Amino acid sequence: MLFGRLLGVGLVYGVAFTVIKSFFPFPLVMLFTVQGEHPEGDLGLLATVYLASGLLAGLVGGPLYGLLLLWRGGNTRYAVSSARRLPLSLGLGIFIGVISTALTVAAYLTGLLPPGGVMDPLNLIRASIHEGGGIPLLIGWTLARDLLPAGLTGLFLAPIGGGLLLKLRAKGGGETRVSGEGGL
Repeated sequence: MLFGRLLGVGLVYGVAFTVIKSFFPFPLVMLFTVQGEHPEGDLGLLATVYLASGLLAGLVGGPLYGLLLLWRGGNTRYAVSSARRLPLSLGLGIFIGVISTALTVAAYLTGLLPPGGVMDPLNLIRASIHEGGGIPLLIGWTLARDLLPAGLTGLFLAPIGGGLLLKLRAKGGGETRVSGEGGL
């Protein structure tokens, strides 16, 4: 039953993340507006991979994040407060964004998507002429492409998903207090 709830939360976050993510690197906009041959290859496949990575990240990230909350809250008491919904929800959103980035990078590395296009997150890193300090910055930028929509997902779903995560965290801590004392 707990796994089902975590899967449900992950699905809700995955769908919301997919909708928000579809407007940032513009795979859906490109799919519907670009006609003919494109350097990205098959735009239908590109949009499918980008959207599927968001859904899959939600389905994987929701249960993992929930289990992490249960494990992390195992022997401490946590205050139940509506102000704590936002950090938990943002945490899940960012966690899903990192998983989605890893899935997208894996699609380019395995050859599922053709490398070298504008949407290729590794294109900047491959084309970089900077040695040393520039590479971590480019990897950070690659992550940020998914973390912005992931953060917005966490922000928008904080009233709903954050409450579920807060209950889960409080349940993992044993006895709960409703006062504002204590910390997360």
